Amino acid sequence: MSKSSRRAFISGSIASFTWLLTGGQASGAAPAITAGAPCKAKGRERTVDGVTYVCRNVKGKLVWRSTPVEVKQLVFTARVLESSELALGSTKVVNVPTPIGGTTGVVVTRTDIGITALAVACTHAGFPVARVGKVLECELHGSKFEPTTGAVLGGPAVRPLLRYDATETNGGVYVTVTNG
Repeated sequence: MSKSSRRAFISGSIASFTWLLTGGQASGAAPAITAGAPCKAKGRERTVDGVTYVCRNVKGKLVWRSTPVEVKQLVFTARVLESSELALGSTKVVNVPTPIGGTTGVVVTRTDIGITALAVACTHAGFPVARVGKVLECELHGSKFEPTTGAVLGGPAVRPLLRYDATETNGGVYVTVTNG
């Protein structure tokens, strides 16, 4: 066997073995950029899989940092109940289907002032709230909220429940949900 055929065999074997170990991800292309990896030129930008990285000076070293992603506001309106299903003074917890899949929990209350819609998740630990007597109470730690405004009546929560717009038209209760 000549030296060139041995060399071709060994390099081919190493390349095949590397391909097996890396699942076919190894290539002669530039290495993948990740946040915190070293870079060479301050201010250089690269986009990998839809994420833009910028070479920055951090603690005296040049490293890649991802740029902040702009969060898009998601606003949608859904019919959650028939008007007849929500009597005066009553509260219902409903799951509102989102346009991107999944659901959002909403607490809907009818008072003599109108209809109120609040996020079902407690602002302390994210556990669901339920109507207990005349207040909304967190099932986990017992935070109490006012059902018409979402205001905190008793801790450990300190922030009010997120409020959504609620309207009643054409015999239905509609809630406008936002992600912010």
